[in-house]
Amino acid sequence: MAMLLSELAGGSLPAGCGRVEISGITSDSRKVGPGYLFAALPGTQMDGARFIGDAIAAGAAAILGPNTLPPGIGGHVPVLRAENPRQALALMAARFAGRQPDTVVAVTGTNGKTSVAAFVRQIWEDLGEPAASMGTTGIIGPAGERPLEHTTPEPVALHEKLNDLAEEGVTHLALEASSHGLQQNRLDGVKIAAGAFTNLTRDHLDYHDNFEDYFAAKMRLFNDLLEPGATAVINADMPEASRVIVACREKGLEVITAGQSACGIRLISQQQNGFGQKLGVQYAGDSYDVDLPLVGDFQASNALMAAGLVIATGGEPARVFAALSTLVGARGRLELVTTTETGAPVFVDYAHTPDALQNALQSLRPYAGKRLAVVFGCGGDRDAGKRPQMGEVAARLADVCYVTDDNPRTEDAASIRQAVMAGCPDGIEVDDRARAIHQAVAALQQGDVLLVAGKGHETGQIIGTETIPFSDHEVVLEAASAGSHPMQPLWTVDELVAATDGRVVGNCAKPLNGVSIDSRTIEDGDVFYAIIGENSDGHDYVAAAFDAGAGIAVVSQETAEMRKAGPLLVVDDTLTALGALGTAARARSLARIIGVTGSVGKTSTKEALRIALSASGPTHASPSSYNNHWGVPLSLARMPRQTMYGIFEIGMNHSGEITPLTRMVRPYVAIITQIAESHLGHFASLDEIADAKAEIFAGVEADGAAVIVRDSPYYDHLASAARAAGITQIVGFGRDETAEARLGDVVLHSTCSCVNATILGEDVCYKTGAPGEHVVMNSLAVLAAAKLAGGDLAKAAISLAALSAPKGRGVRSKLAAPDGNFILIDESYNANPTSVRAALKLLAQSKPQKHGRRIAVLGDMLELGEHAAELHAGLADDIAEANVDCVFVCGKDMQHLWTKLPQAVRSRYAETSAELTEPLLAAIGAGDVVMIKGSLGSRMGPLVDAIQTKFKLAIDTQTG
Repeated sequence: MAMLLSELAGGSLPAGCGRVEISGITSDSRKVGPGYLFAALPGTQMDGARFIGDAIAAGAAAILGPNTLPPGIGGHVPVLRAENPRQALALMAARFAGRQPDTVVAVTGTNGKTSVAAFVRQIWEDLGEPAASMGTTGIIGPAGERPLEHTTPEPVALHEKLNDLAEEGVTHLALEASSHGLQQNRLDGVKIAAGAFTNLTRDHLDYHDNFEDYFAAKMRLFNDLLEPGATAVINADMPEASRVIVACREKGLEVITAGQSACGIRLISQQQNGFGQKLGVQYAGDSYDVDLPLVGDFQASNALMAAGLVIATGGEPARVFAALSTLVGARGRLELVTTTETGAPVFVDYAHTPDALQNALQSLRPYAGKRLAVVFGCGGDRDAGKRPQMGEVAARLADVCYVTDDNPRTEDAASIRQAVMAGCPDGIEVDDRARAIHQAVAALQQGDVLLVAGKGHETGQIIGTETIPFSDHEVVLEAASAGSHPMQPLWTVDELVAATDGRVVGNCAKPLNGVSIDSRTIEDGDVFYAIIGENSDGHDYVAAAFDAGAGIAVVSQETAEMRKAGPLLVVDDTLTALGALGTAARARSLARIIGVTGSVGKTSTKEALRIALSASGPTHASPSSYNNHWGVPLSLARMPRQTMYGIFEIGMNHSGEITPLTRMVRPYVAIITQIAESHLGHFASLDEIADAKAEIFAGVEADGAAVIVRDSPYYDHLASAARAAGITQIVGFGRDETAEARLGDVVLHSTCSCVNATILGEDVCYKTGAPGEHVVMNSLAVLAAAKLAGGDLAKAAISLAALSAPKGRGVRSKLAAPDGNFILIDESYNANPTSVRAALKLLAQSKPQKHGRRIAVLGDMLELGEHAAELHAGLADDIAEANVDCVFVCGKDMQHLWTKLPQAVRSRYAETSAELTEPLLAAIGAGDVVMIKGSLGSRMGPLVDAIQTKFKLAIDTQTG
């Protein structure tokens, strides 16, 4: 685009230059092109006037600079002089870019800007507004995530991004206003409806002359940028609150205060609730109870500040405060990254000021049963005065302090560490950040908590003038993984012989650290079982297994070629021998074992248990859906010696199949998720399915427990079966008032859910990282089982935020169509009527963008026997209730649904999924939400593959 210089400048110009066309604006002479206006700005290290000649040579059509530019400096090119050229540039950038989101709010303060901006965006999204946030962690909005070079971008880049967001349909934007950005006029020209001041503590005194100058820079948001009648949201609990409030009222701004001392949004009560908190809030004469799923007093403050900004811009208070229960912390802001095998949680936080470090450590102290450890440092070429202060905070509030490097930049890293150590003389100095994190993680014991502070979301470390790739998240995960390798081998040869009654041929020299039945997935030192299957014989792959690194092969057929390939353990029957090894693994284990069965939800519940119990100690779980006659013993055989908690999925197709498996597993807690129509073709009724699932109780240990759905019509049936098996501890889960694991309030979102529940008498507030009401219901069973097994309920609850959907069971991807992005929900792994209804509810929760549609792609639900026609046709009502716009179906049984559907939603019927491929690919467009579901035998997976092949990933895959 181009604009006349007279329109761009908005004021007086040198004679005869008003008709000059400007094609672009920049303050970087290297980016000047023909027709550009070059802003020659004075800087702390470089004066832009030095590059005016370069800009003119590159085609600059006009120059902007300070009043001090000498006459004639531009030659034939018009020169615009301004008392404040930075402000003039910002106003020109606003005019040139054009559009901005309709509602913009800005957040300033030393700490909390990123969190408040993220929370405002999330609340707006909950209210149905197309919203984005902009700041330290980049731009986050409907189109995904985009990085930024600065918290508050330079004005030209800022206004280009504002225009882009408006063009994308974003109407509401929350942005961070840094002190640098405010003092350098970067935000001038942005139409800001409301501003917030979070707090003021020491930072950036390398840039600002003194603390008062730093405060004045922050106040520019209210003194200069907000127009009279706009709203200022002020943290009433910060020492400077009265000064800020007086200044805002003198300017003619409306004021909303927030905090314990506030007259506006007043925090009247606050109670820790697991890794969350219960807040009592008053506003405008009304009281609100808020279940905030975040840790720390400062996050409560940030949430209330965000609520104030949304209320200031038209949000209805009751809906705003209700939305606080759904908030997700910003990346790198007191973020739980992992839990070590010892059960110690590791958090990453951006805290790089004394106040922020203090807040983070104080927030984590209640969760440290033993020691609170911290890894931190201070940045180079920045405020040196805060270094001993941060050391003093760490020494006072943490039990173990690791002082290491942050971003040393051009300073000597050792000198920075010594300045920090002056305040933390007993700290452990480590001259490499990655090594410090590894050392800290390796030292963690059960009951400890570790905070890695300073870099938060950052993915680079600045050393000298270069930025090298570095992520605290990645190093923490690497360090936790490094500690997970067993000190002892998984099995010795003598143990294998004792378990299987086999005969060793050859010499096994490798430590045996795994068990496998697939030569394609062998890892070094695995025990390879040559299982004879329906379609292949593992004995044909013994040589391949040894080539891949197997330590020994278990065989029932011995040949010279096998003996030459490697050491063998010869048994009568390899499948029986695998069962024997699984039984031996269970016999030697001291772990608390949980068995999971049910018609639907077994795998996702097992994965949720794995995540939840890992927070309390070393946990082992069945991989994938290894739940049958070979999968269960294989999973048991792989259980490490040091396991504290074991979780095993147990499935069946016919009655009598679960009994031998549960007696092998011997669970302390047995969960039955649901009784549904799965495998109905092999049973006469649902009652028979219930009886078959109840076989799991036959293996439960003495004093063990049964966990079953209290809301199910089969509760009494299953409870009776549990009692008949000698189980006296029966726990119901669900909404029923008599349930021991009872669901309270729940807020369902398209990518997560926020839950309040009572688990065996203890109230918890938590978030499930995977969406769907079915996930929420099963999470009650997960937490009940975790507590029954001796796990830490609070840690288990917060860990569920990391839950993601397994492959083919709800994985969400944002893909790019030619005219915009769309969402794909992959539910292709399997299907029965209950799971299809759950998937349709999930589709209903997912909001299409702009003119997008909800598209359901359904394949046959198999093994339903004589009930197939009725059960397929019965999905028509669920499709209507989910407001599905288009339906694609395939398979002979799905034809019964097709005939029941209204003509308006019918898109295509085909006999096979392959025949749906082309019409489905042609139909998908921007804004759509596409859900694919069907039994494994209906081959819906290739449809997912076809979509992902044609349409590339728009942003990182979202799970849940």
